[in-house]
Formats: sequence, C-alpha cells, structure tokens
Amino acid sequence: MYAFGALVIVGLVVLVAVTVFTNDSVGGAGPIPGPQHEVRVDPSTTTTTTTTTAPTAPVPTDPLPPVTTNPSAPALVLPQGQDQGDPFLLDVGNWYYLYTSQPSFSGPNVPVTSGAAVGNWGAVTDALPNLPAWAEPGYTWAPDVHRFGPSYVLYFTAVVNGTNPSMQCIGDAVATSPVGPFVAQPDPFICQTGDGGSIDPRVFTDADGTNWMVWKSDQNIGGNTAPTAIWTSRLSSDGLTLIGSPTQIFAPDEAWQGTIVEAPDLVLAGGKYWLFYSANWFDQPAYGIGVAVCAGPEGPCQDMTSQPLVSSNLQGDGPGEESVFFGQNGVWMLYNPWRSYAPTGITPPRPVAIARIGFGPFGPYLGDVSGLSTGGTGLSF
Repeated sequence: MYAFGALVIVGLVVLVAVTVFTNDSVGGAGPIPGPQHEVRVDPSTTTTTTTTTAPTAPVPTDPLPPVTTNPSAPALVLPQGQDQGDPFLLDVGNWYYLYTSQPSFSGPNVPVTSGAAVGNWGAVTDALPNLPAWAEPGYTWAPDVHRFGPSYVLYFTAVVNGTNPSMQCIGDAVATSPVGPFVAQPDPFICQTGDGGSIDPRVFTDADGTNWMVWKSDQNIGGNTAPTAIWTSRLSSDGLTLIGSPTQIFAPDEAWQGTIVEAPDLVLAGGKYWLFYSANWFDQPAYGIGVAVCAGPEGPCQDMTSQPLVSSNLQGDGPGEESVFFGQNGVWMLYNPWRSYAPTGITPPRPVAIARIGFGPFGPYLGDVSGLSTGGTGLSF
C-alpha cells in the first residue's frame, strides 16, 4: 500500500537474519544499505509449495454472526477528522492498542493510541520516534506489532533513501512496551530489490505457535504493471530473522485485481487458512478487499470467487488496507475506504471502518452490524 495515515477506529470491534533479498547487487534501483548478515535467498526463484493439514482454529464467541443486512454499508465508521491509514489493532490484557500509518510528512512516524475500549482512545504518541538511517523521513506506513517473549517487535514499511524510483522496504524495531519507543534495527528486514522492494508486513501465528511473516513484493514500483506477489517465511523465536527460503503463495488471478495484490493478512479460522488481501491501485474506486483459501502458511492460495469481499459502496470508494482482529466476541476486519463518504466525500481523511466477519461453509462473509453502534465509552471486542 502506498498510503499513509493515522487512524480512526470504530468499534467492536531465517538461518538468515536481517534479510535483504537481491536479484542483483543493488537491484538497479539506487543505493541501498548492505545486509547485516549473509544473503542466501533469491525470492525470484520458484519455491516448491508445501501442503499443510489445517488444525482446528480457536472458535470465537460468535463464530457465525448473521449475514449483513446492508452490503452497501457493511461497516461501522468513525470519522476522526484526520487521515488514518493501514489500521492495526493489538490486544494486550484487554487493553487495546491502535497503530496506523504516518498521517503527514511531519506527523509521528507510527502513531499509536490505546484504551480500555475500542474507540475511546487516549493521546496519540509516536511508537517509532527515530527512523533507521536507511529510511527516508515522511514515508512510514503499514505497521504490525507482535509479542515475542518479553519483547514486542514492530514491523513497518519505509522508503529507502536515495532510490529512484522510490523503493520501499520492510524494517523492524524492538521495544519492551507496546507503545514503544521502538528501536529500529540498522538495516532493512526484508528488501527484494530485484522485485521493486517489499512492503506490507504482517505476522501470522499458526495453531502450533509457529510464527510466519507475510508480505508483498512491490513490482508495481513507479507505476509498473508487472504483477505483484504475496510471500511467506517462518520467523525465528525473537521475530528478527526469517528461517528458510521465502515462498510465493499468491498473485493476481482475477480481473478485478488488475496486476496488484497487497496488504496480506493470513488467518486460521474454521479449520482453514484464509488470506485476506487488497487488490488493484489503492487510490482508485476499483480497489477492494478479497479473500483466498490456502493449503497452509506456505500456500498455495486460491480465490474462491471472482468477486471481492468488500468493494466500493455507500460508505466510500476503494476499501482496503485491511487487518483481521480476533476478539473475545468474534472476528472483525479493520480497513480504510480510500475516499470516505463520512463525512465529506474527499480524501484524505480516511477513517477506520470495522466490519464483522463470519466463517461459513462457503468461506468468510460480512456479518451484520446493524444493531451495533459506537458510544462515548467505546466498545470492547
């Protein structure tokens, strides 16, 4: 995703270390910091996929919510008057942390706010006040935070200094608190220079506790029309190293996706692996959210339908940048419409929208939110 913002939320809601993947010395894209550890993987090489038997997923309180009664307005939307992109929600002991993308060139690198209820937030602070030297200020987005033992790891996307066209790569940073301050590792964590860069990191935890990194290779750098791809690789116990060779698990295969799939979020529900993703250009009405079914964390993944799960609707054009949250009372999907109709119909700002998700016999579907509302005290998941 090439958007940056903050967040508005509603709701209920490897042996390779810091890894810079190269197809050539610098990818032909301009200067990039050298890898801190040995490079052993070329992600352009075809990797044999592995079929994994899906274990039974934890069942939320309401695994089968009613199907939405209003598909033209499928989410709860809470306008905050500021741009809030790429929302990611973390629950630590029933205290909720909301991370979003940089709202402006001079705004906090990774905004974070928190509270006992979703939508009733405290002050916004910067989870990553200092960027690593390789990252160009003003372009930090798509945050993901995961706990590894006593530490939290923040994964983020940033523009690499001195690249033309501007290439984005994934960084990582460590803290002892979910609000930070996170201290960035000195080199990019994932950077597929031969594929235009790497963006949109997301951690997936399998039923056996194994952690995986899921991300997008950025072949559409500079407006290119080469198809992008979604990748996975196992993570080390501290979350700072990819283990083994990355595997491509998904690429555009439906007309509505154009040549772009991005913003991956792999989840396990109903005994199956599901890949939620955004597709097409982020700043166009054709942008939308799709779902594919996967054989396991290493794919392959395949669409079950030729249509998106969420497309442009009465709540806004170009919905995407989604993240899935498993709460105490069900499963929820946070996302942004690129052009919101709440309240002005212009962009930015982009609010956070929260949709309820169910997993039925035919796959994920949008649940009913008609009886839900956001009150002054917020909501808990």
